[in-house]
Amino acid sequence: REYAARGGLIGKRYPWGDDVSVARVYANYAGIGGKDQWVYCAPVGSFAANGYGLYDMAGNVYEWCADWYDSDYYSKSPLRNPRTQFTQLPCVAWGAWNDGTNFLRVAGRLLNLSTPHLRFFNYGFRCVAGSK
Repeated sequence: REYAARGGLIGKRYPWGDDVSVARVYANYAGIGGKDQWVYCAPVGSFAANGYGLYDMAGNVYEWCADWYDSDYYSKSPLRNPRTQFTQLPCVAWGAWNDGTNFLRVAGRLLNLSTPHLRFFNYGFRCVAGSK
């Protein structure tokens, strides 16, 4: 998810680069301003796509992840293409319409103390299809 969110910008904090001061041009979060005119969730495509053509990779809604949360995950996982995590606590990529800029980072994860079958006003998911 982090790789996709960066859209080809290697090592950047946000899908648009490292400058958080321009976030209102690229993401829906914490109120309105700039290009962000939505108090709640913005329609998909309201902001420019990243370098891979993906929309809303920061802000808008928390995304359910296939990963499971572990605070020490990166110290225990393979360096390339880690597949699964070590605990049974669900994880979401953070950054919803009601969060501040500190939740827009592409590497951000949030331990979710509920289960994936519950609904929340600021949670969503992304359908992904791949090919070999």
